[in-house]
Amino acid sequence: MFIEQEYYLWKLTYDLVVAQDFQVLNMSTERGEVWLEKEHDWQTHVIRLSHKQINWKNELRRDLEKSYRQLSQNKKIFRGGKVQFHALYVSEYPPVEEWENVENDIPSSQKNPIFLYYMDDENKTLEKKKLYDAFQLEQPLIDQQISEIEMEAMLPYLKHQLVKKQQDQRRQVMSIFDYGKPRMTYFLLAVNVFIFLYIEWVGDSTSVETLIQYGAKFNPAIMDGEWWRIATSMFLHIGFLHLFMNMFALYYLGTAVEKLYGTWRFTWTYLLSGLFGGMASFMLNPHVAAGASGAIFGLFGALLFFGVQHKQLFFRTMGWNLIFIVIINISFGLLVPQIDNGAHIGGMIGGFFATSVVRMPKQRDRSKQLIAFVIYLLLISGMAVTGYMGLFNDEEGLSEVQETQELNQSGDYDEVIEITSKALEEPGKYEAALLFNRSFAYLQKDETSAAKKDLLRVLELSPEMAEAHYNLALLYQQVGEEEKAADHAERAADINPDQNDFKELFDNLR
Repeated sequence: MFIEQEYYLWKLTYDLVVAQDFQVLNMSTERGEVWLEKEHDWQTHVIRLSHKQINWKNELRRDLEKSYRQLSQNKKIFRGGKVQFHALYVSEYPPVEEWENVENDIPSSQKNPIFLYYMDDENKTLEKKKLYDAFQLEQPLIDQQISEIEMEAMLPYLKHQLVKKQQDQRRQVMSIFDYGKPRMTYFLLAVNVFIFLYIEWVGDSTSVETLIQYGAKFNPAIMDGEWWRIATSMFLHIGFLHLFMNMFALYYLGTAVEKLYGTWRFTWTYLLSGLFGGMASFMLNPHVAAGASGAIFGLFGALLFFGVQHKQLFFRTMGWNLIFIVIINISFGLLVPQIDNGAHIGGMIGGFFATSVVRMPKQRDRSKQLIAFVIYLLLISGMAVTGYMGLFNDEEGLSEVQETQELNQSGDYDEVIEITSKALEEPGKYEAALLFNRSFAYLQKDETSAAKKDLLRVLELSPEMAEAHYNLALLYQQVGEEEKAADHAERAADINPDQNDFKELFDNLR
């Protein structure tokens, strides 16, 4: 009878929602139709339960097609990947025709499979078992031996409880995004801006020498024991644009992550991500580096961890947009050499593992947290050893080349000679550049014999360096060896004909 089928529908729905923690997508108590959702075995499952009598196979097929179109129109459900669609009918009698394989007639059912459960009076127990077995759940006992009056009395309670549960689920979802307040985000913004302004006041944030002095990532100094630079470098920025872009990202990502995780989890993730990204930069990038981007990319990692824990919610809110932004940023970093992509990717990986240690609020799994912490320590230790050994970063000397170029410009020639002389003990492939910078310093100090020796060695290593030929021509001109000066001036002009200084010197000497 009608009341028995309605009671069975709402009693079954009550168990799935209240006892088995299915999420209510949509519910109509008037039409006797409910849409539920559950994550199971890393896939999204959607169940449509309805109470209706269907008499013919074609009628069942049309109703299935209509339901499937409704599901397909909700694109957000599909964002998490393949959806398993379960269509459940509660009815007194089955269709009069053969209907068991009607779901196979639905177009595109191979892409998002359809599972049909037709619960007529003879098959309710069997179909219910098939449904619960699909989710590896224990079956409830639905008592149908009670009177119709008792069933009718129970229905308002069941519907009311389901409506209340739906409202609770919605409030719970909203509370996930508003767990904490972004206090630390604002504090970090202020700290980064203050440090930038201070460095601009005492020096120049785009100066390599100033950056090194105030704690930038400088591989030679780190290898000499100044490991603290891995931490301090995340609070320095190279120029206003660099600061603006990072603080813009920190504001939007930081507020989102701190609201999700709370202040202390956010702080933990930010700092450990910055350390991880800095160590990845030390391992992979020989340049002097600074910036909060490693820590900021760690916030991407925290949001990706949220996606692992709440896949459905993740893909319905920020999911694909976040993944798209990450891909764009990493691709841009790979295409632009000046960007420290090692710090970016390292920070994101570090952020994922750092968040795995603290997990989401009100989530605890001691064994998984310990494993994540051990993995983090092993990875960061491995990067430290690898960076120190130079297995992936064999460009020793590049940092000293950058530093001494700037020191030459500022007139610190004695320091240039000291730094390059030490770096030339193990110069790697930057021997010519280091020698050239030292020769320039020697020339400015009128130590011509030392400058000449360095420049001749430079041309042995790099015969096509026009600047070395030009400086050697000037040196020979200074000591009165006009013929040698003309030869090198000619060579410099041939290598770089667009440089007017080279051509003018050659014209004067010939």
